[in-house]
Amino acid sequence: MRISWRWLSRYCQVTVPVEEALDRLTMSGLEVAHWRRRGPEDPRIVVAEVVDWRPHPRADRLRLVRVRIPGQELSVVCGAANFDRGDRVALALAGAVLPGGVEIARRRIRGEESEGMLCSAEELGLEEKGSEGILVLDAGCELGVPVASVLPTDIECLLEVTPNRPDLLSYRGIARELAALGCGRLLPSPPAASSSTFAPFPGRVVLEASDAAPWYAAALLEGIEIKPSPPWMQEHLRRSGARPVNVVVDVTNFVLFELGEPLHAFDADAFPDGEILVRRASPGERLVALGDQEIALDPADLVIASRRGPEALAGVIGGRRSSISEKTSRVVLECAWFLPKVIRAAARRHSISTEASYRFERRVDPGVVWAARERAIHLLTELAGGRLVGTSAYGALPLDPAPIRLQARTVERICGELPPPAEIEDILGRLGLELLEKQEAGWLWKVPSHRADLEGEVDLVEEIVRVRGLAGLPSRVSAGWATKSRDDRRWDRREAVRSALAGRGWQECLCLPFAASRPDENGVELSHPANADFRFLRSDLTSGLLVVARMNWAKGNRSLRLFEIGRVFHRRGGRVEEREHLAILAAGEEAQEPHWLTGGRRLDFYDVKGLADFLEGSFAFPGEARVRLERIPREEAAKQGIDAEIALLEYNLEPWLAQEWARTVFRPLPIYPPVRRDIAVVVDEAVTHAEVRRAVEASRPPCLERVHLFDLFRDPSGARLPAGKKSLAYALTFRAPDRTLTDKEVNGWVEAVKNALRSQGWSLREA
Repeated sequence: MRISWRWLSRYCQVTVPVEEALDRLTMSGLEVAHWRRRGPEDPRIVVAEVVDWRPHPRADRLRLVRVRIPGQELSVVCGAANFDRGDRVALALAGAVLPGGVEIARRRIRGEESEGMLCSAEELGLEEKGSEGILVLDAGCELGVPVASVLPTDIECLLEVTPNRPDLLSYRGIARELAALGCGRLLPSPPAASSSTFAPFPGRVVLEASDAAPWYAAALLEGIEIKPSPPWMQEHLRRSGARPVNVVVDVTNFVLFELGEPLHAFDADAFPDGEILVRRASPGERLVALGDQEIALDPADLVIASRRGPEALAGVIGGRRSSISEKTSRVVLECAWFLPKVIRAAARRHSISTEASYRFERRVDPGVVWAARERAIHLLTELAGGRLVGTSAYGALPLDPAPIRLQARTVERICGELPPPAEIEDILGRLGLELLEKQEAGWLWKVPSHRADLEGEVDLVEEIVRVRGLAGLPSRVSAGWATKSRDDRRWDRREAVRSALAGRGWQECLCLPFAASRPDENGVELSHPANADFRFLRSDLTSGLLVVARMNWAKGNRSLRLFEIGRVFHRRGGRVEEREHLAILAAGEEAQEPHWLTGGRRLDFYDVKGLADFLEGSFAFPGEARVRLERIPREEAAKQGIDAEIALLEYNLEPWLAQEWARTVFRPLPIYPPVRRDIAVVVDEAVTHAEVRRAVEASRPPCLERVHLFDLFRDPSGARLPAGKKSLAYALTFRAPDRTLTDKEVNGWVEAVKNALRSQGWSLREA
């Protein structure tokens, strides 16, 4: 939210320097993303009077201006034409520095000397880009005084308001926060009219969708004069980031920024029979909104309608037909409390974000709606000449938040110490909470309506810490250490794979998780895609890697070794299922620049197959988690813009990430030598290495340290091995932790292993 510090001072009397107040806001959770001073500060920018002017003899668009300040007259070259003799203007003397950092100097322009500069509102930092001509001041301004004394400087702040604090989306809310933080004193509420003595609203409001609009108020004002709003209100709106329109629209926007309650003004003639319908949109209905934007309404949308049809998308944007125009003389002022999720859904559904929807979807304070309505009525009668005919409210506002019991021991447990009870009561009191009950063990607090984010005891403790400051907490080192959570272990595993692949020369990619078309029948379609290319969520990672490979190949990269770890999405039983996947792609040359001696080698299917063996061996990836291991022939790859064979590998990482990892146990380095024995076992082709290894380990030979497969032999001729058989050669490593092993005992263990293998029906190849 953008605010003007000068306007903020109308609601809070700040008693600390601006820098300190902004720092306290940031440290309390309301981040000040940016701030800057606006307006002239240099005393050498003064008020001057135009004595005379004439055209520049050598430039059609320039003027030679004689200006006067007490004691002297000066000559200035100026390109503006919006002033005349006798006008009071802002003159920057030689040596003055403008807000943008430009230093003014005496210089010659097209042969004529200029002893200063006549300034525009933009050059003085008073307006954004686009101001035309120089700034003409009020005729009563005293000559020679600094312009800063005539046009007070301001400070513009950009605040990052978190979604759980919609009460800070108004000047009144920020003033209340500053006062609670000890930065100043909250000033009385601005004047407002009391409509309680007036007649009821002469029309009729029908709350057909009370579930989405629990409370709705309408007021009819007549005799409205459509004209520009006063300069002070226009300046307030510009400094807050809004564009002035006319006095009626400006009043509703002013109250929105002041109190945080969005209001809407309808031309009363849009409701010929005086009936206002608050209902859901009907199928096929359309609304031509402000700015001539045509909206195809959804049956879930909440609309404000007349008998002719929708006049506004409730809480989001008004309609053109019922908008305030120069012919408007009767106004229906809407003040409502809409269900946040309904407004949020409508704004997202139609990709419309307004100041009103931004506040409604975060929850408007129910306690401010009456004050906002009375404030707007007061301003419309005072500034637009309106006369209140009648006003009524329909429905019921949400109940106040439930009281919260705060235990002293909870404060001490979370904060590390118990602040003085008087300080706790003072802090929560400044935040607007009302003390209902006080006991030795704690307090019972009533939560104000604007702090619906305070739901439990821990929230009150957070508020105490936030206002006191983190510096007020005791500093101490906690005993012990934090154990790793499930998410920590998953993160560590992913990082281990990333590091291993990067160490082997593979490049990691990060692709967007979207697809332009439905990947398969279980693909997930987005309800509100950002554009047509982002309509679906991806169901695999390899399609994204293929896009990256095609782009790199087109740019001349002929060595593609890519991988990605990311989420894929499927619909299962009406729910969206997210899974973590790993995908790998290889294509092109092994190296971008071939070695001078060995030349180059093309990447192929076996590079990826070797990587699969590495992952399933060193990282224990389950074989059944392999989703894809395939090659795309060069002819097919060429159709995708890659003139090389492509190899693809993809794993579902969820089974692997869910595995329990064995605890890491420290073992000292061995001090006794190992003993190695080699054996070769002949098995059927269908028998796997894992089965043989399990058989060896099942025999439980003492001191067996490692089983390593180092050779695979087949004999297609059948001369040395029968057809359908293969020979697997293993190195068995034995080591004892307390002695050197003897050949006799190792030979006995090896013989036991051989007998276990023979019992499986396998034979041994003897040397």
